[in-house]
Amino acid sequence: MSQILKNIALITITLLIAWSAKSQENSIKSCDNFLNSGYVSDGQEYIAKPDENNKAKFHTTFFGGSQYRIVACSDVEEIPLILSVFDTEKNLLFCNKSYDYTPYWNFTFTSTIDCIIEIEFDNEILIQNEVMLLIGFKEK
Repeated sequence: MSQILKNIALITITLLIAWSAKSQENSIKSCDNFLNSGYVSDGQEYIAKPDENNKAKFHTTFFGGSQYRIVACSDVEEIPLILSVFDTEKNLLFCNKSYDYTPYWNFTFTSTIDCIIEIEFDNEILIQNEVMLLIGFKEK
């Protein structure tokens, strides 16, 4: 009987470790992997909890002539994230819904522009998991 309990405890610990590793692998921590293709992080991790509409908003300035990549991540795998970029007049500049919910977007603006970036869970049920936005740029 004692051996059976030891085996159950060992299996439980193994499953917990595997689950923890999977959670970390799918966590917002893995967002950095999307910046590895020649993009350098701006040094910020923009993390927020979505509001009552499942949206998190971030404000930033993009400088003309620079190549950027924005990345949206969460640790919720089964619900896609909508990544939208607006100018300050709320004109939609990009939405990943038209691109199979891609988690990132590469772009260059010709002039400096202030933008609002929204990350939204595509779900009607309120989700309280954090979302993360990363902004990277290509070095010239």
